[in-house]
Amino acid sequence: MTDRLHLPARYREHLEALLREHLPDVEVWAYGSRVDGRSHDGSDLDLVLRGPGLEEIDLARLDDFQRALHDSTMPFLVEARDWARLPVRFHREIEREYVVLLRAAEAESWSGSDHAGWCELRLGDVCTRIGSGATPRGGSKVYLDCGPFAFIRSQNVYNDGFRPSGLAFLDDRRGHELDSVEVEANDVFLNITGDSVARSCQVDPSVLPARVNQHVAIVRPDPQVLDPGFLRYALVSPELQALMLSWARSGGTRNALTKGMIESLPVWAPADPEEQRAIAHILGTLDDKIELNRQMSRTLESMARALFKSWFVDFDPVRAKMEGRDTGLPRQVADLFPNRLVNSELGEIPEGWLAGTLADVADLNPESWGRRNTPEKVRYVDLSNTKWGVIESVKQYPWESAPSRARRVLRPGDTIVGTVRPGNGSFALVERRGLTGSTGFAVLRPKSPIERETVYCAATSPGNVDRLARLADGGAYPAVNPTTILSTVLVLPGPCVRVAFSSLVAPLLSQAQENRREDRSLGAARDALLPRLVSGEIRLREAMVEEVGA
Repeated sequence: MTDRLHLPARYREHLEALLREHLPDVEVWAYGSRVDGRSHDGSDLDLVLRGPGLEEIDLARLDDFQRALHDSTMPFLVEARDWARLPVRFHREIEREYVVLLRAAEAESWSGSDHAGWCELRLGDVCTRIGSGATPRGGSKVYLDCGPFAFIRSQNVYNDGFRPSGLAFLDDRRGHELDSVEVEANDVFLNITGDSVARSCQVDPSVLPARVNQHVAIVRPDPQVLDPGFLRYALVSPELQALMLSWARSGGTRNALTKGMIESLPVWAPADPEEQRAIAHILGTLDDKIELNRQMSRTLESMARALFKSWFVDFDPVRAKMEGRDTGLPRQVADLFPNRLVNSELGEIPEGWLAGTLADVADLNPESWGRRNTPEKVRYVDLSNTKWGVIESVKQYPWESAPSRARRVLRPGDTIVGTVRPGNGSFALVERRGLTGSTGFAVLRPKSPIERETVYCAATSPGNVDRLARLADGGAYPAVNPTTILSTVLVLPGPCVRVAFSSLVAPLLSQAQENRREDRSLGAARDALLPRLVSGEIRLREAMVEEVGA
């Protein structure tokens, strides 16, 4: 049978070592979900043991093997059954689809396998520091918007990298009070409590000097033994994520990783740190491409928002013409703007323009799924996965098991704005087809294609986000009514100015979206390579070929 077993190399080799030690003359087959493609990282592994001559295996030997399995570090259940003790009908079921995990004759040849030179490292044995941060005296009241010391919290630590958004700062005195939790270059962070437990990344060197709070652990390996970059990717691999999450959820009512748990984490790695660094470099190259695209997208969106503010809020072209200055625009565009401001209910606005709202250019929540038009499945967009213009992830559900809030039909060109805690920036311009949004979004659909960019920039401008945050009420879940978003004030120029604005801004937003599509492809390539590289399933040369292809 073709070897298609879903079992990371480190666990496969550990399991094979136990089998050779306790059952060296037994052929071992794997079957079930880890063979037929239905498994996940925590699925049970089903084995059948075929003794010499297909005779029953001695029970004492089986018990010894079972005890060894129980004492191992594998984060899933291994069910091993004796072929000779199973009913014949079960034999027929297994023979339909199985993988030969180990033949009895392979025991002596294993030492020459492709994974020679790899070893299991216990973090407590190879780290010079493992420990959480601390809270400064005065708590969050002493946080600053800027200052000499960055203060890193769990909201800055994600598996796909360090995020500076929401970064707090400390003054010089309070920063030095926390010298004992000083962050050093190349440190690895690990979130140890709450819903974000087990998230991990490396420090962004641009934020140093920095300190961490009590919800984040600093994990500082000895680089002569374990490369920090390799460790960062090992910690976010599916195997170690599953293991840490199972430990964190094993006690109490709040997810937590203790120092002892972190110290006992097993990391499967090449014995040569240079090989570790090479693996981290390949994965890091993909992450660097993704981060560059993100920076470019942020710049493009900033340019679009700056033009919107200049034309429709500050009226810069009109004021320049009033003062006899060059507008900085092409002649044919500059001629579209009047040279006077007139009074209106909104104050002074360009002559001939109208005081209005988003309701004049967009429809609110135009489509929803109901009993008569339910789809077979939904690709669900939630507020928690939509941040500051980016839909970070989409989850697919059969309609029967989809969240009850999965009701808003989304179309390309729609602007979605979160109504719950609107100050958190849960907004985006929809670019993909076939998405379903939460009822926690206000969906704004432009009444005309030329209004797409105007609707997005007006609804999600920093000033409007601040306005919605101030208007939100409701205690634990402050929210605004969707109609409050639709009532966003907007000065309406003539159609020619709207067309000109759309023609200039549409390419900027389209390129930002294209960058995000490329990010998804690069992220998929990285996520596919990561577990195979950090487990030794593929070697460096193979990975370099795959990375170039990505």
